[in-house]
Amino acid sequence: MIRLIGSLLVWLSAVTAAWAQAAPLGPASNVWYGVISRSSGRALDIASASPENGSRGVQWEFTQAQSQQWRFTPVTANSSYYRIEARHSGKALTLEGPGDNAAVVQQPWSGSLYQQWRIVAAGPAGSFQLVCRGNDFSLALAAADKANATPVVGQRALGRASQQWWLFPLKLTVATDQPALGAPQALGAGVNSAGNELQPVLTPDGLTLYFARNRFAGNTEGNTESADIWVSRSTDGGETWGLAQRLDVLNTPQNNGVMALVESGKAVLVRGRYERDGSFRDDGVSRAPLAGKQALKPEPLEISNYYSNGTSTTFFAPADEKVLLLSLERPDAYGANDLYVSLPAGNGTWGEPRNLGNVINSPGFEFAPWLTPDGRTLYFASYGHAGYGSSDIFVSHRLDDSWTAWSAPQNLGPGINGPGFEAYFLLTPDGKQAYFAKARTPNGPADIVRTQVGVVPPPDSTSVAPPAPELARATLTGRVLDAKTRKPITAAIRAERLDGPTAVLVQARSEANGGTFQLLVPAGRYRVAATAGGFLTATDTLTLTTNQTRDFLVMPASVGSRLELPTLIFAQGKYTMLPASFTELNRLAGTLLDNPTVNIRLEGHTDNVGNAALNVKLSEERVQEVKRYLVRRGVAENRISTIGYGGSKPRASNEREETRRLNRRVEFTIVK
Repeated sequence: MIRLIGSLLVWLSAVTAAWAQAAPLGPASNVWYGVISRSSGRALDIASASPENGSRGVQWEFTQAQSQQWRFTPVTANSSYYRIEARHSGKALTLEGPGDNAAVVQQPWSGSLYQQWRIVAAGPAGSFQLVCRGNDFSLALAAADKANATPVVGQRALGRASQQWWLFPLKLTVATDQPALGAPQALGAGVNSAGNELQPVLTPDGLTLYFARNRFAGNTEGNTESADIWVSRSTDGGETWGLAQRLDVLNTPQNNGVMALVESGKAVLVRGRYERDGSFRDDGVSRAPLAGKQALKPEPLEISNYYSNGTSTTFFAPADEKVLLLSLERPDAYGANDLYVSLPAGNGTWGEPRNLGNVINSPGFEFAPWLTPDGRTLYFASYGHAGYGSSDIFVSHRLDDSWTAWSAPQNLGPGINGPGFEAYFLLTPDGKQAYFAKARTPNGPADIVRTQVGVVPPPDSTSVAPPAPELARATLTGRVLDAKTRKPITAAIRAERLDGPTAVLVQARSEANGGTFQLLVPAGRYRVAATAGGFLTATDTLTLTTNQTRDFLVMPASVGSRLELPTLIFAQGKYTMLPASFTELNRLAGTLLDNPTVNIRLEGHTDNVGNAALNVKLSEERVQEVKRYLVRRGVAENRISTIGYGGSKPRASNEREETRRLNRRVEFTIVK
């Protein structure tokens, strides 16, 4: 906690120029902006992207959703007050009343003084308060946290960071100083599969290709979000690629990937820490020497004050290992994951990661950095900078040796980027080709593709937008069940689209006589919520590209209600959670965020095998690990208590393994 507070203080003192050039105090009326909280890095949003009158303003992770895009129009010519209009609904940001902590909502423009807002410089350069004309109160977060769905309210101005905002212009800038790139061509069936291929890494001779693959039945863990490392080899100078093989010497039951080739191809950087006792943690990065076609034992890189609040990390180092680039989620980030730099500190260690600054990093999610051998040109992927759809690939140039001065990122354009997912760009050693991962839709599956560099484009090709993809639809069918009794109940189901250029909100209802519901939606990624009276709201994030069936379990909202988390899986005899646990925990985190007044107690249990005291210690460590994960997902630490019982509270016989395994469990109880 001391480390996090220290980092936050450093950040608050370091952002004195954040977005100052990109977001002057007089916003252009023909530009849409993200309105970003200085204290959290989250964006001003409308709850559930609802188009309805009176829908509340909240903060949410920045994704460029249309409900996060705002236009500032002067109330009258030369007025210092603005009408702030939401792009998805056309409605105006409105303070509901004069009282402290009055709700901020959207309403049709009527000219009310409570719909007129003045921009007043406050805090570091480039930040400001939005002051309501009706009562001189400031737009503010109801709580100074990073949790999605925290309400936005009006408060008496006290100079708090939670009352200060940045403007982030959403203006597409296409690269003009890059060699022309040809049409992307997918690699053959030796590399691409029905799964999700990501993160290509080439050896210096261009004859060996490492990549990551997930959502594939042939992986170590099967068809899950955890990736395995695969390798393919070419015998014809990279023209074609042989059938890929799993690189099991580096694969574990968690998320794995090759990040870069270093030392002239004699070693690889791989995600995670391969510990000396043989265990693995998806945290940090390791280095493994190569012997022929095999990798030797990886050793963790020791990086000063390394940590990330999330596990979606990526890394890159050039062949000379003079710099390490990292995508991390930290308190000094400008939004979600930011790009950082770490420099060698001597004795094989690395210095503390430093943020690359607000020019490179947006309020969104930056990842997959790749640096040219001269160390001057950076390619990376971003969900935050303006683009053509989901994640796009951008390029920027380093302006000095500080690693914080960069040219404004430029989008590689519609020939490379499209409405789907693009990331993990690299150039071949001879600079004649580029490889990257590309998917037609925001959530894949992605394939590894390559393009020729320096081709002559056909006339006017750069000015022609790609044709819109045919609209695909998917059906979500399921039931809403009482989590304790498994009986169907009456509930309301809402599906809110999280991607795509158009806001989508679909609603349905399940009935008690079966509990079945059905939603027909455009293909995409959705946040689905099931709400029923007397129960906690249950949420899940689903990628709906084909018809799916999903049941929602809702827990009675009463003190003392208890529920087991049956899919939590720990390494044998350890407190390390395996990736198969994360889906269940993400749902629990979503439930707690949707029900902010609920507090829980996590209870750990083991069987009776082994030393009783050690079993108690293990059960305590496991529930502490679960708590840490939930806190990283945005749940306030003081809402979760923990206790470990060891084997003292079995629920089944310990005589046989078939029943003894039922005693190894984690449960949670509502305590408030």
